[in-house]
Amino acid sequence: MSTSTDRQILAHVRLVTASRAGLPTASDAVYTVYVAVLIVAIVAVPVVRSIVLGLASPEILSTIVAPDSYRGVGAIAAVLAACALLIGRTRGLAVPSPFLIEFLAGSHLARSDTLRRPILFSVTVLALAAVTVSGIVVGARFLGGPTAAIPAALILLGSIAYSGVLAVLWLMGQSCPRPTTIPLAIVILGSAVAAAAGADIVMLASPWGWLALLWASLDPAAPVLWWPALTLALSPLVFLAAPALLNNLRSPELMAQARRWQSIGTLVQTGDIAGASGALRTPPARGRRYRISFTGPLPIAILQRDIGTARRFPVRITFGSLALVVAGWLNAQTDSAQGGLDWVVALAGVLLAYLAAGVWCDGLRNANENVGPSSLYGRSALTMIGSHALLPGLACLLLGSIGTIAAVAGGAAIGVLPWWMLVSVFIVLVRILDCAKGPMPIGLLLPIVTPVGDVSILNVIAWQADALIIVLATAGGLSVLFSTAGPEAAVWLTAGIGIVAALAGRRIRALGA
Repeated sequence: MSTSTDRQILAHVRLVTASRAGLPTASDAVYTVYVAVLIVAIVAVPVVRSIVLGLASPEILSTIVAPDSYRGVGAIAAVLAACALLIGRTRGLAVPSPFLIEFLAGSHLARSDTLRRPILFSVTVLALAAVTVSGIVVGARFLGGPTAAIPAALILLGSIAYSGVLAVLWLMGQSCPRPTTIPLAIVILGSAVAAAAGADIVMLASPWGWLALLWASLDPAAPVLWWPALTLALSPLVFLAAPALLNNLRSPELMAQARRWQSIGTLVQTGDIAGASGALRTPPARGRRYRISFTGPLPIAILQRDIGTARRFPVRITFGSLALVVAGWLNAQTDSAQGGLDWVVALAGVLLAYLAAGVWCDGLRNANENVGPSSLYGRSALTMIGSHALLPGLACLLLGSIGTIAAVAGGAAIGVLPWWMLVSVFIVLVRILDCAKGPMPIGLLLPIVTPVGDVSILNVIAWQADALIIVLATAGGLSVLFSTAGPEAAVWLTAGIGIVAALAGRRIRALGA
């Protein structure tokens, strides 16, 4: 069939798809533009300004303008490339609607034609994100001191070109099998470590190295390097491989991703963030023959079962464990951070710890979802949930302590180790409190009419993020206080542990009633 006929077929398909979704009217388009302008003016501009001013503070700027900071830029860019390659199987670059896949999957049209618009949309979003991030960091350098203008412009253009490399790697992760993408991602991560360690060959032979060399030329005393800019400008030629990668996509995999992300979008719109995050977890594909021993008292038997369950998700557990180690190290660094950095380090540490503890809480979530007056095991809800809380508690205490001990070996005060133990207990109790709150009350979805519109979404946000707010405000804030008033902060956190434990017990008793 001719190319012109294929274009006519695609035009008719898009017309049918648009009519099925409801064609937007002129007033809809005007309202969309109006909302976009308001969001940019009221939210985006103040947030970007605050970030730029924060990065331009002397403490953070000294790290950004350090002579070897370009090595960190190369390492971060390489890690982003590896993440783009690995994330393709979870959420690819091209994820159209299930209806469009069903409509076109059995046709003769090539996927490089039918998926062109979703690809262009994703590439555009990626390029805008790259320009925004690089513009924020370069803007902070301009505020902090003299910076060469031509390399700054080259950095922005190089970021756009590098976003094209990330897009193709993302598409490779979606299109190519895991035996191909995982070794390649390991090689890229190895180059990130080499770049951070000072390997010049990585800087000369990789796109992330070229971006790092452009960053090094921002110093007015450094010469302008044109060849990394030229090589990055040529790097979007990798898009020539995009048609072959798109045609390699299979309909069942496309449909599975499309349906998953459609359900995630629906859950997010209804305020069920926990359900949406649960939909992101892929079913286990290994460990079906693992033998789990149920010996000893009930808490030990449940701990053995939870450990056996965790073994079926080796990637999640590995990343979660590493994140807990990093969280313990960050929390210990709060004691030595100065000039506003202590808040950044403390909040980052407790946030990472709270998120990483979630990978060990599958048994805890299952126990909360199945509590009731008639227990399958003949035990109370408090007994079952308390037994399932052993694994996340041990993981936070042991893994986080490894990072804390590493910080102590690097010069941190020995007192950060017992402080981390208190923080771990608090985070696990907040996890229990969050798991036991049950479904969201339907009353929170009722409209709240105000002069600025319906603000019922604030109730939903508060309901979904209450545990995160508690962790950041209490554990994060008291970690900053601990650096100046250790005993007082420990007393306050101990009181917080008691309050959260009482609230969690009340919720558990309500679920089991």
